[in-house]
Amino acid sequence: MNVNDTMMSQVKSCHPSSSLEDVAITMWNSDCGSVPIVDEQNKLIGIITDRDIAIGAALKHKALWEVSACEVTGDRPVFTCHPDDDIHTALAIMQRNKIRRLPIVNDAGELQGILSIGDVVALAEAKQGVDLSVDETMTMLKSVLIHH
Repeated sequence: MNVNDTMMSQVKSCHPSSSLEDVAITMWNSDCGSVPIVDEQNKLIGIITDRDIAIGAALKHKALWEVSACEVTGDRPVFTCHPDDDIHTALAIMQRNKIRRLPIVNDAGELQGILSIGDVVALAEAKQGVDLSVDETMTMLKSVLIHH
């Protein structure tokens, strides 16, 4: 099974200059905990989480509307995979890098979707046409969720 079969393709995004307030409102309205950061051509340049917002604003001692998304994400590496990649490839990337959400990009670097640990759990539970064991899923979850 490919990532394309499991990922969420309707993903809200923001721009580097978006305020933390705007990003937080997007998260609230979309019921999500992260928002990819894209440039004007929809190319992925980062990802911001609810934790980034809380800690970033606190450390900067500023209101959410005074801090931009790029100010709190810095130059942290962004890990991605492609829609045609096998689901096991995505799991390996998530596990190796201890990330809960994996942006999916095409060959041009344009955002295509996102894969979350919730999507992986739902996939393992459904067992529809995929060789993804509960043990394999639990191993990935432990590596991603245990404090690091």
